[in-house]
Amino acid sequence: MTEAEWLASDNPQAMFQVLGTPSPRRMRLFACACCWRIAPQLTEAGRRAIEAAERFADAGAAQDELRPVLVSFRSMELRSQGANLDTHLAVSDALDVRDGNRSAMWASSWAASASADTPAEWKAQAALVRCIFRRVQPPPLDAAYRTDTVLALAAQMYESRDFGAMPILADALQDAGCDSADVLDHCRDPEGTHARGCWVVDSVLGKE
Repeated sequence: MTEAEWLASDNPQAMFQVLGTPSPRRMRLFACACCWRIAPQLTEAGRRAIEAAERFADAGAAQDELRPVLVSFRSMELRSQGANLDTHLAVSDALDVRDGNRSAMWASSWAASASADTPAEWKAQAALVRCIFRRVQPPPLDAAYRTDTVLALAAQMYESRDFGAMPILADALQDAGCDSADVLDHCRDPEGTHARGCWVVDSVLGKE
């Protein structure tokens, strides 16, 4: 897959095939991002399960914390027999997979199957792949660019999951001396989709 094909692709599964050995953390965060896309179909317990999986990905939660949350979520949905039971169980299973690659694939497939517009969902997921992964690993961000303002903006977006300040982050990085077109364009892309694991935000925060 060429860079042009990568940028134009609407097939997240095909894009995964050219990533080599991606970070398990990023793959799990991609799975969480897919699950967040169908969060309106989930109960509050489901949203707590996604949050626990994110903490697990960032090593903020141990496996013995993640499992009870998922078991509780699964049990609650089995008892309720809700209209979206299959979706709830699929999300629980995707988040419970110990292998990040398989978790990402499962979450991607289930989110697409739960969508009323599957092609649009694949397109949105492809944008998430471009947000979280790079086809070619970028060089480390210069430490001089990590000003207090840059760090504060990146940390706030990461914690809140609200990435509306990405253009402001681009301005702050540029003010700090960053002239990378890849970094600045990613932040300013008006059609950009962002989630935890965004490669620019991760670079600022020193996450891998």
